[in-house]
Amino acid sequence: MAGGLSSLTVLGRYRLLLVDLDGVVWRGSRLLRENIEWLRRARGLGASIVFVSNNSTRSRRVYSERLTRIMGFNVGIEDVVTSGYAVARWLRENNGPSRILVVGEEGLVEELLQQGHWVLSIGDGARCPVDYVVVGLDRNLTYARLRAAHRAIRQCGAHLVAANDDASVPVENGDEPGAGAVLAALERSTGVRALFVAGKPNPYMYELVLKQRNIEPGHALVIGDRCDTDIAAAEKLGIDSVLVLTGVAGERGERCEATYVVATLADLEQP
Repeated sequence: MAGGLSSLTVLGRYRLLLVDLDGVVWRGSRLLRENIEWLRRARGLGASIVFVSNNSTRSRRVYSERLTRIMGFNVGIEDVVTSGYAVARWLRENNGPSRILVVGEEGLVEELLQQGHWVLSIGDGARCPVDYVVVGLDRNLTYARLRAAHRAIRQCGAHLVAANDDASVPVENGDEPGAGAVLAALERSTGVRALFVAGKPNPYMYELVLKQRNIEPGHALVIGDRCDTDIAAAEKLGIDSVLVLTGVAGERGERCEATYVVATLADLEQP
Protein backbone atom coordinates (compact mmCIF):
# COMPACT_ATOMS: atom_id res chain seq x y z
CA MET A 1 0.00 0.00 0.00
CA ALA A 2 1.42 3.41 -0.95
CA GLY A 3 0.18 6.93 -0.50
CA GLY A 4 -2.43 8.35 1.83
CA LEU A 5 0.03 9.28 4.60
CA SER A 6 1.22 12.83 3.99
CA SER A 7 3.48 14.54 6.48
CA LEU A 8 0.42 16.47 7.67
CA THR A 9 -1.66 13.31 8.07
CA VAL A 10 1.09 11.77 10.22
CA LEU A 11 0.35 14.31 12.96
CA GLY A 12 -3.26 13.18 13.14
CA ARG A 13 -2.48 9.47 13.32
CA TYR A 14 0.86 9.11 15.07
CA ARG A 15 2.64 10.86 17.93
CA LEU A 16 6.06 9.35 17.25
CA LEU A 17 8.12 8.30 14.22
CA LEU A 18 10.72 5.56 14.79
CA VAL A 19 13.11 5.98 11.86
CA ASP A 20 15.92 3.67 10.75
CA LEU A 21 19.16 5.19 9.43
CA ASP A 22 21.01 2.86 7.01
CA GLY A 23 18.85 2.55 3.92
CA VAL A 24 16.44 5.32 4.99
CA VAL A 25 18.45 8.48 5.76
CA TRP A 26 21.60 7.38 3.98
CA ARG A 27 23.10 4.46 2.11
CA GLY A 28 26.80 4.30 2.83
CA SER A 29 28.04 7.85 2.21
CA ARG A 30 25.13 8.76 -0.09
CA LEU A 31 22.29 10.76 1.44
CA LEU A 32 18.75 9.68 0.50
CA ARG A 33 17.43 13.16 -0.09
CA GLU A 34 13.78 12.42 -0.90
CA ASN A 35 13.44 10.59 2.41
CA ILE A 36 15.25 13.37 4.26
CA GLU A 37 12.98 16.05 2.77
CA TRP A 38 9.84 14.17 3.85
CA LEU A 39 11.21 13.80 7.38
CA ARG A 40 12.04 17.51 7.47
CA ARG A 41 8.47 18.36 6.49
CA ALA A 42 7.05 16.02 9.13
CA ARG A 43 9.34 17.49 11.79
CA GLY A 44 8.50 21.03 10.71
CA LEU A 45 4.83 20.23 11.23
CA GLY A 46 5.54 19.03 14.76
CA ALA A 47 6.18 15.29 14.41
CA SER A 48 8.36 13.73 17.11
CA ILE A 49 11.18 11.68 15.54
CA VAL A 50 13.55 9.17 17.14
CA PHE A 51 16.21 7.54 14.99
CA VAL A 52 16.60 3.83 15.83
CA SER A 53 19.53 2.01 14.23
CA ASN A 54 21.00 -1.47 14.42
CA ASN A 55 24.38 0.02 13.49
CA SER A 56 26.69 0.04 16.52
CA THR A 57 29.80 1.45 14.83
CA ARG A 58 29.04 5.01 15.95
CA SER A 59 27.77 6.29 19.28
CA ARG A 60 24.55 8.20 19.84
CA ARG A 61 26.67 11.31 20.37
CA VAL A 62 28.28 11.01 16.94
CA TYR A 63 24.99 10.19 15.23
CA SER A 64 23.21 13.11 16.88
CA GLU A 65 25.87 15.53 15.64
CA ARG A 66 25.76 14.13 12.10
CA LEU A 67 21.97 14.02 11.96
CA THR A 68 21.68 17.61 13.19
CA ARG A 69 23.86 18.71 10.25
CA ILE A 70 21.98 16.59 7.71
CA MET A 71 18.41 17.10 8.85
CA GLY A 72 18.57 20.83 9.47
CA PHE A 73 16.97 20.54 12.90
CA ASN A 74 18.39 19.66 16.29
CA VAL A 75 18.72 15.92 16.91
CA GLY A 76 19.71 15.35 20.53
CA ILE A 77 21.36 12.27 21.97
CA GLU A 78 17.98 11.38 23.47
CA ASP A 79 16.57 11.31 19.91
CA VAL A 80 18.90 8.48 18.85
CA VAL A 81 18.91 4.83 19.91
CA THR A 82 21.55 2.44 18.59
CA SER A 83 22.01 -1.26 19.17
CA GLY A 84 25.27 -0.37 20.94
CA TYR A 85 23.42 1.78 23.46
CA ALA A 86 20.70 -0.85 23.80
CA VAL A 87 23.03 -3.75 24.56
CA ALA A 88 25.03 -1.59 27.01
CA ARG A 89 21.86 -0.61 28.81
CA TRP A 90 20.53 -4.19 28.87
CA LEU A 91 23.79 -5.40 30.41
CA ARG A 92 23.69 -2.71 33.10
CA GLU A 93 20.07 -3.44 33.97
CA ASN A 94 20.54 -7.21 34.08
CA ASN A 95 24.04 -7.58 35.52
CA GLY A 96 25.22 -4.16 36.65
CA PRO A 97 28.67 -2.86 35.65
CA SER A 98 30.46 -5.73 33.88
CA ARG A 99 33.90 -6.72 32.57
CA ILE A 100 33.49 -6.80 28.82
CA LEU A 101 35.58 -7.85 25.84
CA VAL A 102 34.39 -6.08 22.70
CA VAL A 103 34.44 -7.32 19.14
CA GLY A 104 33.29 -4.09 17.54
CA GLU A 105 34.14 -0.47 16.89
CA GLU A 106 34.53 2.75 18.88
CA GLY A 107 30.83 3.59 18.92
CA LEU A 108 30.05 0.37 20.78
CA VAL A 109 32.94 0.90 23.19
CA GLU A 110 31.77 4.46 23.95
CA GLU A 111 28.24 3.31 24.77
CA LEU A 112 29.51 0.55 27.06
CA LEU A 113 31.73 2.98 28.94
CA GLN A 114 28.86 5.45 29.27
CA GLN A 115 26.82 2.75 31.03
CA GLY A 116 29.61 2.12 33.55
CA HIS A 117 31.11 -1.09 32.15
CA TRP A 118 34.81 -1.97 32.08
CA VAL A 119 36.06 -2.59 28.54
CA LEU A 120 39.02 -4.97 28.44
CA SER A 121 41.86 -4.94 25.94
CA ILE A 122 42.43 -7.88 23.62
CA GLY A 123 45.41 -8.87 25.75
CA ASP A 124 43.13 -9.13 28.77
CA GLY A 125 40.66 -11.33 26.90
CA ALA A 126 42.23 -14.55 28.14
CA ARG A 127 42.62 -13.23 31.69
CA CYS A 128 39.62 -14.25 33.71
CA PRO A 129 37.21 -13.00 34.85
CA VAL A 130 35.45 -11.77 31.73
CA ASP A 131 31.71 -11.41 32.18
CA TYR A 132 30.60 -10.83 28.59
CA VAL A 133 31.86 -10.82 25.04
CA VAL A 134 29.88 -8.15 23.18
CA VAL A 135 29.77 -8.36 19.39
CA GLY A 136 28.96 -5.58 16.93
CA LEU A 137 29.96 -4.74 13.39
CA ASP A 138 33.77 -4.69 13.26
CA ARG A 139 35.18 -3.53 9.94
CA ASN A 140 38.74 -3.88 11.27
CA LEU A 141 38.25 -7.43 12.52
CA THR A 142 41.42 -9.44 13.07
CA TYR A 143 42.07 -13.06 13.90
CA ALA A 144 43.67 -11.93 17.17
CA ARG A 145 40.43 -10.27 18.24
CA LEU A 146 38.36 -13.33 17.33
CA ARG A 147 40.81 -15.55 19.18
CA ALA A 148 40.64 -13.39 22.32
CA ALA A 149 36.85 -13.49 22.26
CA HIS A 150 36.84 -17.24 21.64
CA ARG A 151 39.12 -17.82 24.62
CA ALA A 152 37.10 -15.53 26.89
CA ILE A 153 34.00 -17.61 26.15
CA ARG A 154 35.62 -21.04 26.28
CA GLN A 155 38.15 -20.52 29.08
CA CYS A 156 36.56 -17.80 31.23
CA GLY A 157 32.93 -18.74 30.77
CA ALA A 158 32.03 -15.29 29.43
CA HIS A 159 28.50 -14.92 28.10
CA LEU A 160 28.14 -14.05 24.42
CA VAL A 161 25.80 -11.16 23.57
CA ALA A 162 25.46 -9.00 20.47
CA ALA A 163 24.43 -5.50 19.55
CA ASN A 164 22.72 -6.93 16.46
CA ASP A 165 22.91 -9.89 14.13
CA ASP A 166 22.32 -8.24 10.75
CA ALA A 167 23.69 -10.50 8.04
CA SER A 168 24.60 -7.49 5.89
CA VAL A 169 24.54 -3.70 5.79
CA PRO A 170 23.54 -1.58 2.77
CA VAL A 171 26.20 0.53 1.05
CA GLU A 172 26.19 2.66 -2.10
CA ASN A 173 26.52 -0.23 -4.54
CA GLY A 174 25.01 -3.24 -2.80
CA ASP A 175 25.77 -4.52 0.66
CA GLU A 176 28.58 -5.76 2.88
CA PRO A 177 28.89 -8.32 5.72
CA GLY A 178 27.22 -7.17 8.93
CA ALA A 179 27.61 -7.88 12.63
CA GLY A 180 25.75 -11.16 12.16
CA ALA A 181 28.66 -12.51 10.13
CA VAL A 182 31.03 -11.76 13.03
CA LEU A 183 28.63 -13.25 15.56
CA ALA A 184 28.22 -16.40 13.45
CA ALA A 185 31.98 -16.96 13.45
CA LEU A 186 32.11 -16.92 17.27
CA GLU A 187 29.00 -19.04 17.65
CA ARG A 188 30.51 -21.58 15.27
CA SER A 189 33.95 -21.67 16.89
CA THR A 190 32.71 -21.83 20.50
CA GLY A 191 29.51 -23.82 20.06
CA VAL A 192 27.78 -21.14 22.19
CA ARG A 193 24.70 -19.27 21.06
CA ALA A 194 24.27 -15.59 21.88
CA LEU A 195 22.43 -15.07 25.15
CA PHE A 196 20.90 -11.78 23.97
CA VAL A 197 20.79 -9.76 20.76
CA ALA A 198 19.68 -6.17 21.37
CA GLY A 199 18.97 -5.06 17.82
CA LYS A 200 15.96 -5.50 15.59
CA PRO A 201 14.04 -7.80 15.01
CA ASN A 202 14.13 -7.84 18.80
CA PRO A 203 11.66 -5.03 19.63
CA TYR A 204 13.74 -4.04 22.68
CA MET A 205 14.92 -0.72 21.21
CA TYR A 206 11.38 0.29 20.26
CA GLU A 207 10.19 -0.70 23.72
CA LEU A 208 12.85 1.51 25.33
CA VAL A 209 11.68 4.54 23.35
CA LEU A 210 7.98 3.93 23.93
CA LYS A 211 8.55 3.56 27.66
CA GLN A 212 10.77 6.63 27.91
CA ARG A 213 8.25 8.77 26.02
CA ASN A 214 5.14 7.20 27.56
CA ILE A 215 3.63 6.42 24.16
CA GLU A 216 1.44 3.44 23.27
CA PRO A 217 2.43 1.30 20.24
CA GLY A 218 -0.71 2.38 18.39
CA HIS A 219 0.49 5.98 18.39
CA ALA A 220 3.89 5.20 16.82
CA LEU A 221 5.00 4.59 13.23
CA VAL A 222 8.15 2.67 12.22
CA ILE A 223 9.96 3.69 9.03
CA GLY A 224 12.56 1.20 7.81
CA ASP A 225 14.11 -0.50 4.79
CA ARG A 226 14.32 -4.11 5.99
CA CYS A 227 11.56 -6.68 6.33
CA ASP A 228 13.59 -8.96 8.62
CA THR A 229 14.52 -6.26 11.15
CA ASP A 230 12.60 -2.98 11.10
CA ILE A 231 9.22 -4.30 9.99
CA ALA A 232 9.50 -7.58 11.92
CA ALA A 233 10.18 -5.70 15.17
CA ALA A 234 7.24 -3.37 14.51
CA GLU A 235 4.91 -6.33 13.95
CA LYS A 236 5.87 -7.84 17.30
CA LEU A 237 4.59 -4.74 19.11
CA GLY A 238 1.65 -4.02 16.83
CA ILE A 239 3.21 -0.80 15.51
CA ASP A 240 2.23 0.47 12.05
CA SER A 241 5.14 0.55 9.62
CA VAL A 242 6.45 1.99 6.37
CA LEU A 243 8.75 -0.16 4.23
CA VAL A 244 10.76 2.22 2.05
CA LEU A 245 12.53 0.60 -0.89
CA THR A 246 15.69 2.71 -0.76
CA GLY A 247 17.65 0.08 1.17
CA VAL A 248 17.89 -3.68 1.59
CA ALA A 249 14.33 -4.68 0.65
CA GLY A 250 14.49 -2.63 -2.54
CA GLU A 251 17.87 -4.12 -3.45
CA ARG A 252 16.65 -7.67 -2.95
CA GLY A 253 13.13 -7.24 -4.29
CA GLU A 254 11.66 -8.21 -0.91
CA ARG A 255 8.13 -7.37 0.20
CA CYS A 256 6.46 -7.94 3.55
CA GLU A 257 3.31 -7.07 5.46
CA ALA A 258 4.19 -3.47 6.23
CA THR A 259 1.30 -1.04 6.64
CA TYR A 260 2.72 1.06 3.79
CA VAL A 261 5.23 0.17 1.06
CA VAL A 262 6.80 3.02 -0.94
CA ALA A 263 9.73 3.56 -3.28
CA THR A 264 10.74 6.66 -1.31
CA LEU A 265 9.06 8.56 1.51
CA ALA A 266 8.08 11.22 -1.03
CA ASP A 267 5.57 8.69 -2.41
CA LEU A 268 3.62 8.91 0.83
CA GLU A 269 2.43 12.31 -0.34
CA GLN A 270 0.70 10.78 -3.38
CA PRO A 271 -3.11 10.34 -3.16
